[in-house]
Amino acid sequence: MDHAEPATPETPPATEAFAFGDVPRLTAALKRGDEAAFAWLHHTWGRRINRYCFALATGDEAFAGEIAQAAWLRLVRHVRVIKDEQALWNWIACAARHAAVDLRRTGGRYLRAMRRFTECWEPATSDTEADHCLLAALEAALHKLAPDERAIIEGRYFASESLDTLGARHALTVRAVEGRLARLRTRLRELIAQELHSPL
Repeated sequence: MDHAEPATPETPPATEAFAFGDVPRLTAALKRGDEAAFAWLHHTWGRRINRYCFALATGDEAFAGEIAQAAWLRLVRHVRVIKDEQALWNWIACAARHAAVDLRRTGGRYLRAMRRFTECWEPATSDTEADHCLLAALEAALHKLAPDERAIIEGRYFASESLDTLGARHALTVRAVEGRLARLRTRLRELIAQELHSPL
């Protein structure tokens, strides 16, 4: 009796690479709900988006997370085919700002944090200028921290590293990392407010 050869599982096709050199193709894939496209964008721009949302939230960890989540949800639901890298970033930044405004309306505890940016946004003649004002305040505030303090903030909130990872890198317990992060968030909010000439 002949024995059939065991079936060889098919090798899944390699995921086609995406690039900012062909943003229409990338955004068309995002619009179709292509998981590989979302994974690529998250890997490539996740840190940048987290940084922007952290700035929008004036260092409020919970609010920054909510803004980022809402911005990604808007991307999933409403992205369209976009012509180039700058236009894509502008679209995402706009989605994050709108998410922040919507969350401000529904979450009273964040009103004070968002009010700090009113003086920055209102005189701006364009979204680009508002973004520059916002991110410049964050960068200036970060550079007033000690290098190890800045590394902890960037690792946790921009690179989404775990408390365990940060603790191991900085020779700290998880509880010590949590305590430092809490103090640093408070310090950052003060520094950002100073940069924006807005009262706490």
